[in-house]
Amino acid sequence: MLVATMALAIALAAPPRLMAQTPGSAANDEREQAFVESLRHEDAAVADRYVALRDARGKAIAELERAEMQYRAAGVELRSVFLPPLRQARRNYAATSLALLDFFDGRDRQAVSRYQEEIVRINGVLEERTRRRAEYERLLKE
Repeated sequence: MLVATMALAIALAAPPRLMAQTPGSAANDEREQAFVESLRHEDAAVADRYVALRDARGKAIAELERAEMQYRAAGVELRSVFLPPLRQARRNYAATSLALLDFFDGRDRQAVSRYQEEIVRINGVLEERTRRRAEYERLLKE
């Protein structure tokens, strides 16, 4: 799960032009759907939050691309008119991307915490076995 989360985080951190549909997008869509389903299996509210963040970022990407096209299409004399909306679209894109990264960071921190707790538990079991082993070895020597 952690690997899937990291792969999604890296892909989602890419600039919007790199997120365009590619021939391999069907596989990406399947991985995305599998990720959402695994989230939904764990906690439906978390899955809904992820989908909302992902969709907001998708909308911000579309707005940024539209603003970039308008800016590029405007002549030099009109670019100053399209610059404020372009800057706002960039800020929205950055904000939604950060929100998505915060989501992944939070999930990964929770996973690390669970792993650390499990490591402590397993180490305790190993220590108990070591004590028992020592007792059994003493019994063999008697």
